Amino acid sequence: MRTSVALLAALVVLPFAAGRSQTNPCGKGCAIVFDWGEGGTAPDVDRIYGSPSTMEAQFAKVLSDAGWQVVRGTPNASVVITFRPALQNRVRCEKMSGTNTDLSCHTVGRGTVMFASSDSAVQAPRRVEIIPRCSDPQAYPTFAEFGQFAGEMVVFQTAGGKGSRPAIKCRT
Repeated sequence: MRTSVALLAALVVLPFAAGRSQTNPCGKGCAIVFDWGEGGTAPDVDRIYGSPSTMEAQFAKVLSDAGWQVVRGTPNASVVITFRPALQNRVRCEKMSGTNTDLSCHTVGRGTVMFASSDSAVQAPRRVEIIPRCSDPQAYPTFAEFGQFAGEMVVFQTAGGKGSRPAIKCRT
């Protein structure tokens, strides 16, 4: 009788555990690598849109808050998350365009997140395209806003698109 109760309890819990491991590929640890392109280093701090390091910190924070175990260094990780932000140059610096519009600012225009698993027991999710949809085509998010939106979008996509879709507030 005890064996059948324990077996029944295990069968009830198994689907929940399987569902959780599919939506959270970082149960055993994920390393995050930011690939800024050819130079390999993050761009300079922008006077309006902020620092690229705030984007990196916000992205990691959102994943950690969602229960993903983010680790330092790729040898300690079962999954490596590669985040490739695409820099957007010649972005409008002032809130409203007028005469002599200043286009000397830069921020992130879009990004791609890819997963690679070193553990055969862990299935890596598909790649996630991060495209902020702004009401004004000349408006872009700050680095920190983009990092938060990217993290929320990765969590949303790996959960199978369940729940409300993340939204971003672009700087206008």
